Formats: sequence, C-alpha cells, structure tokens
Amino acid sequence: MRVTILIVVLIAAHTSAVPPCELKEVKDENPIKVTPSWVSQGCWSEDTSEGREIHLINLNLDMISWFTMDLKNTVPASIILNSNKNVSLTLFNENIYAKVYLIRSDSWITVTGPNNTVDLDLPAFVQSDSNSLLGWAKSKYGAVTSFTELIDPQSITFNAGRGHSQDCELQTNFTQGKYLEYLPVTTSVEVKFCRIPMPLKAKEEVHIIRHLPVDTMTPRLIEVNFTHHNPSTLILQGPNTTTWKIICRIDCKFKSNNPFIIMGHLLLPNSPNLPASYEGLLKFAEADSNTAPASYTEISTDSKRLKVYMKSMTNTAPQLPSTSLQTTTSPNKPKTTMHLYLSPDYRSPSEGIVEVLSNKTIYAEVSTSLSMEGAKLDIENCSLHARALGMEVKSLDIKKETCNPKTCSSRRFSFTLKPVQEHHSQRWDLQCFTAVTFVPHLILREGVERGLKVIKAISTLPTREFHGLELGAVLGIAFASFLIGACLTGALWFIHTHTGSTVKRQPVPAIPPVSENSSANHSIGSTQSTPCSSSSMA
Repeated sequence: MRVTILIVVLIAAHTSAVPPCELKEVKDENPIKVTPSWVSQGCWSEDTSEGREIHLINLNLDMISWFTMDLKNTVPASIILNSNKNVSLTLFNENIYAKVYLIRSDSWITVTGPNNTVDLDLPAFVQSDSNSLLGWAKSKYGAVTSFTELIDPQSITFNAGRGHSQDCELQTNFTQGKYLEYLPVTTSVEVKFCRIPMPLKAKEEVHIIRHLPVDTMTPRLIEVNFTHHNPSTLILQGPNTTTWKIICRIDCKFKSNNPFIIMGHLLLPNSPNLPASYEGLLKFAEADSNTAPASYTEISTDSKRLKVYMKSMTNTAPQLPSTSLQTTTSPNKPKTTMHLYLSPDYRSPSEGIVEVLSNKTIYAEVSTSLSMEGAKLDIENCSLHARALGMEVKSLDIKKETCNPKTCSSRRFSFTLKPVQEHHSQRWDLQCFTAVTFVPHLILREGVERGLKVIKAISTLPTREFHGLELGAVLGIAFASFLIGACLTGALWFIHTHTGSTVKRQPVPAIPPVSENSSANHSIGSTQSTPCSSSSMA
C-alpha cells in the first residue's frame, strides 16, 4: 500500500505544470510597453487646393456616439469628415476660415454648432475605406493636405497646417502632426509579463505574446514592434478576431494562429494550431531542442488597436513615440546586399569595383535581412549596364544554386561574361532584381547593383600533345598518296609519248683542238661554215 501511494505521488509531481516564472503587471523597467493606438493610418503633406488646405478625417468608431470639435485654424481650410457609424458632432466656435464637409454614405454625422456644414455624397463606386477615400479626395480637389484615420476620439482640436511631404501617401506607422490634436476615449489595458531563465544549451530565444481580450467578438489589430540582438522567435496567439501587424528591425521569425500583416501584406496564419493555454505555449516553445522560452506576456484590453514595443532582455525601457510629434519615417526597410567572388568556394568577397576577365565565370551571393520561416528569396533577372554608353544593356544567363527550403534568405548564382568588343565600355554595373515571397504572396521586391570592370581576355593557343594516328587515318593517307603518285606518273608518260618522236637529234660538229697560234684561230674562225655549206662543198 505504501509503494502504491508513493508511485501516485511521484507521477503527480512529474506531470503537474510548474510555472517557470510569476506573471506580474508591467512596470517601467520591463522590456515591453503596450499602449492603445488611436491613429490607424494617415499622411501629411504640403499640398493645397487653390490656396486652401484640404484635411480629411476618417472616423473609426466603436465605443462613442458623440464627440466635439474645436476649430482653431487661422488659414483657409476645408475639413472633410467621414464616419463608419451614426454619430453626433458638436462644433464649439464659429470660424470664418473653416468649411466643414460631411460625407453621406451608410452612416450620418449630425452636427450642432455655429458653423455651417455642407453634405457630400460619395459616388457609388467609392468605398468608405481610407485608400478609396483618399483617392476620391485627390481626384475631387486635386490635392490633400492631410488624411487621418481616428479611432474613438472624444474631442478633436483642429489647428490646420501644412507638412513637408510632396504628396499625401498613406502610412500605417503614422502619428499626426500639429494640425490636429485629440482626446481618445478611456480604455483599459492590462499587461502581465515575466522573464524565463534561459538554459545554457538553448541557442535561440522564444518570446510569447498572448492576447486575452475582454470580448472575443470585436476585431482587434495589435502592432508588435520587436527589436532584438540575439536569434529570436515570436509566438503570437489570440482569438480568431485578432490580427497582428509585425515590425521587425533585423529578421522576422514568428509563428501565429491569427492572420498577420508584414511589409503591408495581409497573410494567413502560419501556425493555425497553436495551443491556447499558458502551459501549452511554453511546451510549444520548447519543442525544438535549440530554442527555449525567454519571456511570456499576456495582454487584456477592450481597445480595438494596440501598439506593443518589445526589446530583447535588457534593462533599457523602449521609448514610446509622442502623440504630439509627426512621425513620417517608416520602419527600417529590409536591406538587400550582393557580394561577388572569383572562385566557387565563396570565401573571399571582392570589394569595390571588381575587375573581371571576359569568358570567365563570376560567382555572386545576394542576401536579404528579412529572414523568416517560410520566406524565400529569389533572383528574378540580372543584366549589365554600360556606364560610358548610357543605354546599352546586356542581359545575363545566370545559373542559380539551391537554397534552404525552410528559410531561404540568401541565394548564390554564377554567370559567364561574353567577350567585350573594342568599342564597348569596360565599366559596367551588374544589376539584379530580387523578390521575397511568403507562399504564395510577394512581400518584397528589390534591386541590387555592383560595379564591374571587364577586361578583354587574351586568347592563347594551348599546347597540344601528339598521341599518334589511328589505323584508319594511316590507311587513308597511304591510299591518297598512291592516287597522287599514279596520277603524276600517268601525266609524265603522256607528255613523253606526245613530244619525244617529233624532235630529231642534230649532229654535234667536232671542234678541233684549240691552237696556240692566234692566226690559225683566226682563219679557222673565218672559214667555219654551217653543216649545209659543208656538205655542198664536199
């Protein structure tokens, strides 16, 4: 009986989940900050329409049915309001510089106050989303000074003012400037966080963020700004109404059971079967022997939009952006680089302008800082662009090497330069276009360049070794020699038979010995005659 009880106690102790850390409310010293976000997206430019500023405010309302607006602008401005639901607006003061336009669509804005308002009817083909509204406003007025999408403002103070951008293009990571101030509705955000000691064998940190909303029916967007220095993975878990927006500074390794936005693209969940419990998420993080959970965060809120700022396990608290300053800088764009090599071992990259010989194989490696599981870097095409000749372009046939199918953040390839003509430029720019896809979506397309100096290769004849002739070659040479000899012999016989019988041999006259007497020699020379005269004399 004692043995049985002991066994039961040991089994219970082994199977019970022991939390590795104690969840506590977030304080300033924690490496995570969570704040409600009331400006979904927007833009601010220097554009005006016929000397008048055009400001469009798109209201995304859920928790309010009434708000106020104070018009304090001192320059001519038109304020265009649109709302996703019926709402009442109270204008505090009369302003001769302000004109308020109300867009009439599926919802109505009822206004009370001294300023006159003008109703605007949207064309049937224009939707009420921000992109469509901005395009419609640009088409109608020719310019838009600012566009702001506000979530549940209790009050708005409009100051007007122009920005610095040449054109108003929507930015998702946007904070409005001095042209507008607002007081958001009060919401509750509760954040609990704990650090987890990392085992020595673990090579990669795993940070878990779990969304526990007040209600699971309201769609919520949570933006996660994650900055880290060590290899790290994010696990993002929430109910089906949650959407995550991920902003990473270096690489992005993450897993989520919810849809997520990265590089402006909405993608489907890449881990739809994530556990929905504290213990289950910790076990999931420990599934890989090289990874271990480093932190766990729980977020509970009734806000429709949150921003989460998270850093690696450091003692420095991340800085939150101020709501009174304009933020026009988008998150760091992934960096694409290209290195050239003169040997296939890819050990020593060439720096600066690379001198290469024509008819030689060049090796290259293209890498992107955007690295996440399931993403694939591909090289679409490469070409050479002459510097001296301007428009001359030579396409290249590249031979791509395979890469890791799980995480393909770099690609290697090779190509051979064709001989360069004398009148062609020696200075070229190698340009390649790359694409990062997250099946099946294209999330990033980039171009990358490197300078080349092409040196015309000097052609040299290689020494050849003589290995002898085969039997067929020997017989062929012998037979050809026989034919040539026979032909020459026949030609000589033909000449002999046709010319030898017509030529008669003439007698050679005997020349007497030369006498020493000069007079005799003279007489002989004077009485010498031809053969014909000699015979007649005889």
